[in-house]
Amino acid sequence: MKRFVAAFALSASLSLLSARPAHAQDAPKPTAAQAGEDEVGMSGGCDSFTWDVSHELDVLGKPAKPVTASTDGKKPTHLELDQHYSVKLAPQDSVKFAAKPSKPMLADGAHAGVLSFHAPKAGRYRVSITTGHWLDLIDGGLLVVSSDFQGQRGCEKVHKIVQFELSGNRDFVLQFSGGTQPTLDVAITPVPKSS
Repeated sequence: MKRFVAAFALSASLSLLSARPAHAQDAPKPTAAQAGEDEVGMSGGCDSFTWDVSHELDVLGKPAKPVTASTDGKKPTHLELDQHYSVKLAPQDSVKFAAKPSKPMLADGAHAGVLSFHAPKAGRYRVSITTGHWLDLIDGGLLVVSSDFQGQRGCEKVHKIVQFELSGNRDFVLQFSGGTQPTLDVAITPVPKSS
């Protein structure tokens, strides 16, 4: 009986660990060269990413299309892939999210919004943004856990890039919350299999 209780406790502990989000988005993830630096020193440029982000930087280098994010999670503003958008957000307390944001945060002075996009094929997709807003991806009302992320405070084109493994031929809801900036730039890009 004691073995059963011990095995159950271990199993429950492992389940709780695996239920945590795969990657936090609050601070840029250090590159190998920055691993010994503190967060304040994380000011690498756009060439400091360990991924090949040339496509994301190319898309974000093009003129931005202005859009206004929806305040209704049931009617998100639609975005196309491989397009640079400048998104106007609303005061967070006026936004009805499609799902509760995965990070609790104060609404005072925060801006938020709800968007959507279509993933035509299964694979890796990246959401690149110019601010520190928290982002959640929702599939059918359920939060999608990111597979990885990177960020560089010294890169003028992008603050962070969050990567997801997604099913194909599906619509996803993308929501932003918890940032003080009233606008952000975003690009959603499929990742080539060779990357």
